[in-house]
Amino acid sequence: MTSVLDDWLQPRPGCGAGGVSDRLSRLGPAARERRDGADDADHPDTGLISAAPQTRFRERVTYGLRTALNAQAPGDLVAVSRMDVLLGPERRARPDVAVVDDLAASDDRRTCYLAEEVRLVIEVVNPGSALSDRDLRPLHYAAAGIPHFWRVEGTDSRPFVYSFRLDAEGTGYQMTGVHHTRLAVDAPFPIAIDLERLPR
Repeated sequence: MTSVLDDWLQPRPGCGAGGVSDRLSRLGPAARERRDGADDADHPDTGLISAAPQTRFRERVTYGLRTALNAQAPGDLVAVSRMDVLLGPERRARPDVAVVDDLAASDDRRTCYLAEEVRLVIEVVNPGSALSDRDLRPLHYAAAGIPHFWRVEGTDSRPFVYSFRLDAEGTGYQMTGVHHTRLAVDAPFPIAIDLERLPR
């Protein structure tokens, strides 16, 4: 059995041996590869970013959503946290949570996932990355064709979730709801989460 990634790494006609090397190099850390984040402007020449300090709220909500999603996900999907998603030849992002195909998630050697293996990405807004979480990342996720996006905000340490789906043109996201105490959606699979009792 082969995954989308295995097929992607196979030599292509006209590429020669270098075709495989080129695709492999795009999966590993690269100095010139751009990772989306609030600190991109700090490193305009290299595209490298430094990680902003993480709040306990973000860590708690990330864990809680990943756990709740895995408890409800069908067998062909898995929720993972803080794994890179390859959005294009020179762009990757690291969403707080992503729901990916089980075949891709079952490979423990993976360091990132292809956009077509991802069904949902979730960003928990952090003070150090708020502009990126709200504006920059959704644009790139939509451009890569990821069908669902959630943005999590917080008030008095209580999370609420904006849910979005890719529009018909595949150029941006349309809001499907704002969820304060209970999140209930039917895509990418039926999900019901009590936001006031997330696993801790």
